[in-house]
Amino acid sequence: MLAIVKENREADFILRDVDIPEPKADEVLIRVESVGICGTDIPIFKGIRPVDYPLIPGHEFAGVIVRAGDAVSRFAEGDRVVPGLVVHCGTCRYCRQGLESLCDAIYEIGIHVNGAFAEYVVAPEKTLHRLPEGLHFNQGALIDPLASAYRPVRKARISSSDFVVIYGPGPIGLFALQVARAEGAGRILVVGAAGDTHRLALAKRLGADFTVNGQDHDPVERIRELTSGKMADVVIEATGVPAVVEPCINSLKKNGRLSLAGIFHEAVPVALGDVVRRELRISGSICYTWLDFQACIDLVAAGKVDLAPMISHEFPLTEMGEALNIAYRRESIKIIMHPRE
Repeated sequence: MLAIVKENREADFILRDVDIPEPKADEVLIRVESVGICGTDIPIFKGIRPVDYPLIPGHEFAGVIVRAGDAVSRFAEGDRVVPGLVVHCGTCRYCRQGLESLCDAIYEIGIHVNGAFAEYVVAPEKTLHRLPEGLHFNQGALIDPLASAYRPVRKARISSSDFVVIYGPGPIGLFALQVARAEGAGRILVVGAAGDTHRLALAKRLGADFTVNGQDHDPVERIRELTSGKMADVVIEATGVPAVVEPCINSLKKNGRLSLAGIFHEAVPVALGDVVRRELRISGSICYTWLDFQACIDLVAAGKVDLAPMISHEFPLTEMGEALNIAYRRESIKIIMHPRE
């Protein structure tokens, strides 16, 4: 089968013909129909995030089961499925609390083991969800990033009276916007930066009440103006950029909630004295649980989240180089690859 392989930290990826993987007893072999390029994939391809090499990345995917292991009981050949990337042990204290993403023995498809930038991939049965007949494989491939946004939004416990600010109109921020709207947020402001004009326009289409480009206006002052000095009830940080954390904190009212969805690869200086004095509540969020993932499928199936506007580009797997260049230049929202084209 054809697969995208990252062979070492320094080298670029190569398109190789590799063996089709064999599913274990509790796994299925999936023919990949759609797989998205995630922000987590970028540091892997660039060598910023080291992984065990060689690796086939790719974890946002949907496809069809072509073979099931002997111990698989709930799924069969021909089923349309979308797996979560989180593979948990199910027995540690975190798993027993329903916190699979904190599992002591966690591993992730496309990060710790070979993933879906290939014609076929294996996944454990316990990660699988059925893709409803009314949903396209492209929509299935976007459930993973939607779930990664759903969890931090849910942690913020948004109510109808809340003024919600989302820093970062990338895929996670735009998904967070839609989830916050579905959760009944009162008003939502999305903050972007240089080069985010088209993303902020999309934010308005997806339900943002206000947008502000930090290159042109101070977002903290804009929030102060829109709230008559009360400031935001909730801030969702969806950039992973260290310099954004301070304005996030400054955007909050006393006892406000900051939910961190971005992945930080550098140390972040934070003035904790202000956090203490204003009794701010800060929570982190990584990945999602099986129930979070299923809830997101249900949101899409019910029409409460619109995934179609999020897909800006589609390519065959053989054009991964061009797809990555577009992603590096931040000219895309979500790029979907099709291994079988």
